[in-house]
Amino acid sequence: MEQQPTRPVHRTFEKTLQVFESLPPAVSLTLGSLGADITLLIDSSGSIIDVAYCDPEIDRFGADDWPGRSWVDTVTSESVDKIRSLIDECAKTGVSRSHQVNHPGPRGADLPIEYVLRRIEGFPYMVAYGTDLRQFAEVQQQLIQVQFELEREYRRVRESEARYRVIYQKMDSALLVVDGETRRIIDGNAAAGQILGIALSKLVGDTLVSQVQRDSRERLMEALAESRSLGQMRTLNVTGSNGAAIELRISPYRENGKINHLVSICSQVEEDHPTRGLTADKWGWTEAVPEAQIVIDAKGAIFSVNNRFLDMIHLLSRNLAVGRNVNNWLGASSVDMQVLSSRLRDEGEVRQFLTVVRDDLGSSRPVRLSATRIDTGGDPLYSVIVTEQGAREMPAAAQANGMHGPTSDFSELIGRVPLKELIRESADVIEKLCIEAALTQTENNRAAAADLLGLSRQSLYLKLKRYGLEDYNGRN
Repeated sequence: MEQQPTRPVHRTFEKTLQVFESLPPAVSLTLGSLGADITLLIDSSGSIIDVAYCDPEIDRFGADDWPGRSWVDTVTSESVDKIRSLIDECAKTGVSRSHQVNHPGPRGADLPIEYVLRRIEGFPYMVAYGTDLRQFAEVQQQLIQVQFELEREYRRVRESEARYRVIYQKMDSALLVVDGETRRIIDGNAAAGQILGIALSKLVGDTLVSQVQRDSRERLMEALAESRSLGQMRTLNVTGSNGAAIELRISPYRENGKINHLVSICSQVEEDHPTRGLTADKWGWTEAVPEAQIVIDAKGAIFSVNNRFLDMIHLLSRNLAVGRNVNNWLGASSVDMQVLSSRLRDEGEVRQFLTVVRDDLGSSRPVRLSATRIDTGGDPLYSVIVTEQGAREMPAAAQANGMHGPTSDFSELIGRVPLKELIRESADVIEKLCIEAALTQTENNRAAAADLLGLSRQSLYLKLKRYGLEDYNGRN
C-alpha cells in the first residue's frame, strides 16, 4: 500500500512537544484526521498556546507572535464578540459553529479566517481549526468589480440607445418600421403619428394597410409584396384613414434573419395646428426662463411651451404641444393635474408640487412643479415651471431622526403614485435610514456597521454607493 503524502506545514507546534508525546493513540488519530489552513491551541482562559499554519504568507500577519496572547487581542474589534461566541459554544457543546473573524494585518489588509473550535476528549486544550478565506474574498471582490463594469456598460448602452431614440423621434421625416410578414407596425416616430392623425402608442401593433382608406389598400399590399420580393424601394400615393393625401416610400431591409420595411411618409397637404390665435412673439419671454416652462389655462390646455420643456419630453416642435392638454405629459394620472388646477384656482400659486413627467419615448421621471397665475385681463392663465429631481434629491426629505418630510407623507401621494412604487420607495428610505443609524452608532466604522446590520462589508459598500452615502461620516 502506497504511503499517502503528508500535508505540508509551514510551522509546526513547537512549545507543546511533551503534551503530544503523552497523547493516547486515539487522540493523536483525531488530531491528525482534522486538517486546516491554520490551527490554534486555546486554553480555558481564551489564550493562544500554540499556532500552526500552512501558507507562509500568513507570516505577514504576525501569527508567530500570537502564542501567549489572548485570542481576542489578535483579531479586529468587530470580531471580538465572535471569538467569545466560539469559546462559549465550544464550552457548552464541545464544538462551535463556524464564525468568520478578521486578524489585522499590515497596511490595513485583514486576514479573514473561518474558525471552528473543538474540544477533544483527553486533550487539555481547545483546538481552533481555521479556513483561510482570502481567496474567496478576492473572488468576491472580482465579482463586485465585474458587476460595476457590467453596470457601467449597461448604462453606456442605455445612453446610446436613448440618444439614437431621441434622434429617431426628432427627425422631421415621418418613419414607420413594418414587419415584412405580418405587415404590422413595429415602431414609428412622432412625426408619423402626427401625419396619420393617430397616437404613436395606438399606431404600434396595428397593420399598415389599416392606416389608409379602403380604395388604397390593395395597391399598398402590392407595393409591400413587390418591395419585399425584389428588394427595391416602391413609392405610391394613397389616402390616409384620416382623409389626408400622403406619399409612402417603402424600403426593404434585413433584420434578424427576415426582411422588414422602412416606410417614409410625406404629407401632400400641410396641416395646421391649433394655436388659439396666439403668436410666438407674445410668449417669446418664456425662452428667457432657465427652467422648462409651460403656460396653461384653467382646464389644462397648453398655450405655450419653451424649448427646455420640448427637450424634456422629446417633442419635435411647439405646434405638437400647443392646444393639447398638459395631462399628455405631466402627472402619474389625471388626478395630479386636477389637484394642481384646484389649488391654483383656490390659491393662485403652488410651490414644490411633486409629480412625474412622461416623454414621447415612453419613459417617465419625477419632477417638481411651481405654478403661478398670469394676469391677462381675461380668462386666467397659469405659468408652470417644471424642475427635474435628481437621484440624491428624492430621498433627502427623510432625515436620520425619522421620516418627517414630503417623502414620508404618503397620504399626499395616494392617487398620484402607484401603490407598488410607494412600497418600493418607502423600503428604500427605511433601508437608507437604517444604514445611516448603524454608521452613527459605530462612529463610521464600516466593518462594525456591516456586522450590526447583518451584512457583509461588500454588500454594505454596494448599498452605500446606491444611496450616495460613500462620504457619510456618521455625524451628518
